Amino acid sequence: MNYSREASSAFHSILTNEIAQAQQLHDLLGKENSLLQKGSPQALQDLLEEKKTLLQRVESAVATHNRFLEQQGLSIDRQGTESFIQGCANGEVLHQAWEHFTALLESCHRQNEVNGGAVQLNQRHVTQTLEILKGISHGDKTYGRGGEAKPNATSKSLGKA
Repeated sequence: MNYSREASSAFHSILTNEIAQAQQLHDLLGKENSLLQKGSPQALQDLLEEKKTLLQRVESAVATHNRFLEQQGLSIDRQGTESFIQGCANGEVLHQAWEHFTALLESCHRQNEVNGGAVQLNQRHVTQTLEILKGISHGDKTYGRGGEAKPNATSKSLGKA
């Protein structure tokens, strides 16, 4: 099927907006990673609000993309997008924009995973520090039904020493 120049132009605008939103999210995730390394809790909290806003913008841009595909009678997935692109005279330009957008999303996903790992590591360090202060050694731990570590009731806190 050949799509009109207007439809193709509208879709290009949609992709351009998706790329802009994803790029902002990508940049913010890099900033988040830097703050995680520095250990700045207040700055991270402020960044979290900005991250939520950007995620909403990305979701909104993707929803617009999906509505467009639906209006064209296409499936709301990668195949629907690629079918539309193939039916456009400027398909190569659209394909490049689509590939750029999907690569940005994949990069955002990877960076978010890295940031999540850093958060978990920081949480473990805090937990270990608290355990030391409470006098709980790693040998004093047992495990619950779900595999989660639980300290034994026999604590040797510094306050009792």
